[in-house]
Amino acid sequence: MKMLLKVILFTLITTGKTHANKTSTGFGDNDTSIKNFISFPDIRGDSTATISCSGIIKKNGKLNNSGCYIKKPGDEVYVIEINKAVKKSRFAPATHNGKILITYFQYLVHFIQQGESKEIYFYPNPGYKENIEAYGIEHFAAQRSIGKENWQKICPRHQRFTVWVKAHVNEIGQQSNISLTKGSGLQISEKCRKAIKETINSSIFIPANYKGVTVPSTYIEPFGN
Repeated sequence: MKMLLKVILFTLITTGKTHANKTSTGFGDNDTSIKNFISFPDIRGDSTATISCSGIIKKNGKLNNSGCYIKKPGDEVYVIEINKAVKKSRFAPATHNGKILITYFQYLVHFIQQGESKEIYFYPNPGYKENIEAYGIEHFAAQRSIGKENWQKICPRHQRFTVWVKAHVNEIGQQSNISLTKGSGLQISEKCRKAIKETINSSIFIPANYKGVTVPSTYIEPFGN
């Protein structure tokens, strides 16, 4: 018997206006939405996987610099299907005061195969525990607009490093309490750390959104090369 595939993505509720006319990047809900291109990998038996992905949403809705984390053996087959779908898809870019923004977008893809049923869920957040506990898995995470990114000129270009940035973003998109935590690779200089913090401070943020209402949240983003 042919298995049924159900694809569910969570879109922004637009019954109310967001602060300062800021709207979040989303998956889109038209013919070019990723839901129309994603496939379930050919796997025998029941299976489940949650894949964390990110990329830069351009003004035309294209997702550039796409990447997904492989956390355990077997995740590779899911990442392959996500990457195939991303290449064909167009996302709904964020806006600020009527202008389209280029944003860093983080999302989860949850695959479930049980019996004759296959389901794929798209969530517009990176699954940060504190935010999930407050707003649930379906909330829109805070998003950062990509600007000049001067840190790229100051931080190492040829030596590998990853630094995790964490900041508080309130319900009107103001950032505060910025902290940096070493991830992997090179220990970066104080000059590089300062440049990353300055980039965060100068960025436009779209606040997190829960059921159509902007809310305070913790923002996380990896910086590196």
